[in-house]
Formats: sequence, structure tokens, C-alpha cells
Amino acid sequence: MLRPIDIQNKEFEKKIKGYNCDEVDDFLDVVIQDYELLCKENQTLKNKIGLLTETVDRYKQMEATMEKSMDMAKQAAEDTRRNAEAEANAIINKAKLDASYLARQIDDEHVKRHQQMLALKGEIEQYKTRMKTYCSNMLKMLDDME
Repeated sequence: MLRPIDIQNKEFEKKIKGYNCDEVDDFLDVVIQDYELLCKENQTLKNKIGLLTETVDRYKQMEATMEKSMDMAKQAAEDTRRNAEAEANAIINKAKLDASYLARQIDDEHVKRHQQMLALKGEIEQYKTRMKTYCSNMLKMLDDME
């Protein structure tokens, strides 16, 4: 790239019917000044582009980090949901087993009480039969006494 100093140090061969040296020198001075300004502006813009590129890269890294965090959060939420479902199913299954066990206990108790009731009915019938026999024997005895 051509530098302002290169323009300033450029020597031209002098010929008999050449350009007016003072005019050329004055014009080159103007060109050098403009060229220096353009070079400085160009460097400033390159610096700004560098800073902006760094900023964009930093934001891209932040975005990637956020996306990873979101993915991890989604995965954690999904794991939590699955664990909660598994725990709920375990609780439901335990409740069903407990209910089944209680139902069997109630059925067993019902059968036991029913058998006790039948046994008591049998005892009552036996007692009634004995009482009838006893009363009948007493009546016979009374009849025989007359």
C-alpha cells in the first residue's frame, strides 16, 4: 500500500518542457494531506471493525452459552417430569396394592364374622332344642304327677 511518505519522497525526472515544479509540489502536498487523512480514517475504521467483531463474537458466545443453558434446563425439566411420573405411578401402584390388601383383609374378616354368626345360630338352635326338650320333659313330669 502506498504511504504518504512514499508520495512525499517521490522524485520525478526533470525534462525541458515538463510540468511546473512548484505546482506539482503544491498539488502533491494536498494529495499527501488527503492521503494521510484517509489512512488515519482507514485505520480508525479498521480498529472499530475489530472492536465490533470482538463484540459480535462475545455476543455469539453468550448466545451459545444461553442456548446450552436452555437445553440443560429443558433436559432437567424433562428429567424432573419423568421422575415425577415414575414416582406418581409408584404411589398409585402402592395404593392399589394397599387397597387390594385391605380388601382381602375385609373379605377375610367378613367370612370369619359370617362363620361366627352361623356358629352362633347353630348354638341358638341347639339351645332352643334343648329348652324345648327340657320344657317338654317338665310338662310330662307335671302330667305324670297328677
